[in-house]
Amino acid sequence: MDELILLLVAVVAGMTTYLVSNHLNRGTVIGSAIVTLVSGLIFPHFFPSLGEQMALVAACASYAGMISIENALNLFEMAIISLLAGILYLAASSAYVGIGGKLGVMAAISCFAWLGFKKVFGIEHLNQKHLSINKIYGDNGGHKDEY
Repeated sequence: MDELILLLVAVVAGMTTYLVSNHLNRGTVIGSAIVTLVSGLIFPHFFPSLGEQMALVAACASYAGMISIENALNLFEMAIISLLAGILYLAASSAYVGIGGKLGVMAAISCFAWLGFKKVFGIEHLNQKHLSINKIYGDNGGHKDEY
């Protein structure tokens, strides 16, 4: 159950950073700083047993939320990137304890993994209602297949 809570926190934190940065035009540093500060103050106080981990995964996802709007076109894509950051956090949080930069590296890997996925599969735009996918095999006259 704790893992699901941490993944949910990651998704909300990444999406919040993305919204503050790109849609409220406050910039990536301010967006990430707000999410990280609020998470660091609120979670440990109200959730003593899991709060520290919640604040750390929120910080990790907020770093991923600093991705530009050209690379993550909408909140759905940001949710996927944030989920990847949360999964990486769960998988690697016990590795290299005390080494600085680990959360930022996890965030960068999440962003690069999503960008690589989009490039390999020819996905230009992805959301819940509509997928535009270029076939990665052969040419279909420059037209996109709508799924």
